[in-house]
Amino acid sequence: MARLEDIRRKLYAKDFPEQPRLPRETPPRRLAGEGVEREWRETEESKTLLERSSLAELRERRISRRLLVAILSLVFLGAAGFVGYTLYLAPGEVALSVLGLEEVTAGEVVTFMVQIENGTRVALREGLITLALPAGAMATDPEDPVLGPLRRRIPVADVPPGGKHIEEVRLRLFGSSGERQTISATYRYRPENIQSELLRTAEFTAAIGRVPVVLSIEAPERVGSGQEVAIAVAVDSEASVALPDLALGIEFPPGFTLTAADPPSATGTERIWLLGPFEPGAARKVTLRGKLSGEPEEAKLFPIRVGRYDAAAKAWLVLAEGAAAPQIASPFLFVRTTVGGAREGTLNPGERVSGSVFFRNSLPQKIENLSVVLAIPEALVALESVRPERGFYDVSRRALAWNPASEPRLRELAPGEEGTLAFSFQVKDPLPIRSFTDKNFVLGLTAVIDSLSPPPEYRGALLRYEDRVAFKLASRLALAARSAFYDSPSPNSGPLPPKVREATSYSVWLQLASGANDLRDVEVRGELAGGVEWKGPLRTDLGEASFNPASREFVWRIRELRAATGVLRPQATAVMQVAFTPADNQTGTVPNLIKHVSASGRDSFTGGDLRDTVRDLTTELRDDPRSNFNEWRVVE
Repeated sequence: MARLEDIRRKLYAKDFPEQPRLPRETPPRRLAGEGVEREWRETEESKTLLERSSLAELRERRISRRLLVAILSLVFLGAAGFVGYTLYLAPGEVALSVLGLEEVTAGEVVTFMVQIENGTRVALREGLITLALPAGAMATDPEDPVLGPLRRRIPVADVPPGGKHIEEVRLRLFGSSGERQTISATYRYRPENIQSELLRTAEFTAAIGRVPVVLSIEAPERVGSGQEVAIAVAVDSEASVALPDLALGIEFPPGFTLTAADPPSATGTERIWLLGPFEPGAARKVTLRGKLSGEPEEAKLFPIRVGRYDAAAKAWLVLAEGAAAPQIASPFLFVRTTVGGAREGTLNPGERVSGSVFFRNSLPQKIENLSVVLAIPEALVALESVRPERGFYDVSRRALAWNPASEPRLRELAPGEEGTLAFSFQVKDPLPIRSFTDKNFVLGLTAVIDSLSPPPEYRGALLRYEDRVAFKLASRLALAARSAFYDSPSPNSGPLPPKVREATSYSVWLQLASGANDLRDVEVRGELAGGVEWKGPLRTDLGEASFNPASREFVWRIRELRAATGVLRPQATAVMQVAFTPADNQTGTVPNLIKHVSASGRDSFTGGDLRDTVRDLTTELRDDPRSNFNEWRVVE
């Protein structure tokens, strides 16, 4: 036992030098000649190993050969390219240039040269020049190959080493004086013994130095408003060759009404006269006659241009342009009316407006005893609201009036003296809609200035002057909304008064009315309050109603709400049903059913946007005649 304990201590000692090893087994000895081959023989296993090693070596040798061939080929091609470039292309280069006059005359034939210089040692073959021409270019030979209106292709013969090749291009350039036009050229070619296609590019810019077309305009400097005016436009050619297909365009200003044209326009309302080919020294003349109206001192501009006109694209290539600008002459006595600082626009029913009448003596001497009258439409104005400052309302004339007795400044006006008269009134509300034709009302004001004592030099002359302004009257968009329980197209259910945690259904009535104009794109929008659920539309006699459960918003859309709806026509009505389940904390209150209810639309006559809103709808059913206040507040 003592020996066993001693061995155990040595086995588990910390400083044990190494693990104990088992005694090595000695393999059994093989006798001489036993299991040893007497002669060399290849076994099946050795044959297989040899075959595999041979195949692997063969594959490696093939891959190595292929890589070597590829590398040598690339080196050879690179060397060949370098040698070819050095021997053939290095001493020079291929140059392309466009030559011509830097300043040309519009419309006349101009010759440009496209030059190719071959500075290499090989011939240039399969050449093709492509010209990109400016918008003002026109070919002189209709048989030239043209790709579209602005491109031309020119085949080029072979260019020998060190040689030159020149192509002449004859063009007409159209444009206004000082305009710069650029010609771009591209030369594609293939050097001999090289399969790759190369290219060169070049540009040339020429300026229009002279336009051989003279545009002359005859028009009066000043003309009275409403008087007839004559405008004559002459086009003369100073070109040395014929100018093809010219046209004359004249734009009319607002206030001009054409009564006659000599010769008449060939294109109708486009106000364009086709002049045709223009021979050297040729002349054309167009005379317009018409009435011209406008404000005093207003210049009426007639833009005029002559050039080539593309009817399909409705585009001009202008050679010359100008303008006639006759000015509307001031009358001897001048008056001008404004409302809210404007001479046109939109007024609303019931709106109180303020205006002024400006007056002036344009005579070179004083004038006495002036009178100013402003006629107003009584049917559209609340007459009790009319307030002429330092004037009075003349019932017999149905107009506001100012005379020397009411306004001392009108007793005498010095030359050039001017002043202002103020007034205000209220537009009627509602407007007088008595039939379906009573729509699209316009409130017009007419001011007249005159003198009862004209100067002796102007007796018999027309001193009276009249000014008119007009304002469109907008329509109304009126929205009405109410909640009900008993007054409903379909019966409602649930406790009344509403009870906590129990659902009660209600009907929501929406009604729309218009005014004197048709309305379009009308929408009524609203949101359901908390605790309210959508049941659906009960009735819509116009348009359609929908509900978005994600936003809890309902929309009632009407494409067109006709004039006089709610006046001569019944109101547009939509009825929807909702259900409300009160919460415990709503006891004793009248919670909201519908909130943020509004209507919007567009006035078809004035183009203005209209909007109306109503209060939120609650369980307080004041507009339901059968309901009473005991049924409105939430109970437990």
